[in-house]
Amino acid sequence: MAIWKVTPTLEVLTERAQGTLIAHLGIEFLDIDGESLRARMPVDERTFQPAGLLHGGVSVVLAETLGGISGFAQQNCILNT
Repeated sequence: MAIWKVTPTLEVLTERAQGTLIAHLGIEFLDIDGESLRARMPVDERTFQPAGLLHGGVSVVLAETLGGISGFAQQNCILNT
């Protein structure tokens, strides 16, 4: 059973991400099914802290991106319009 009231498409998610932090950080939506949304984010100069390690804040951005989209889809908002 799907957890979404509206199942967004990868194309719509990618289109809506243009011009946002999601696109700037290179977050790429990979797969969506009835129970999960999968994405990846590169670890490169955009996401490093000055010490050369992954900045913890960008990990939060990835998590919040997936959580936010999931919440909207469960509430029958945005994404397929």
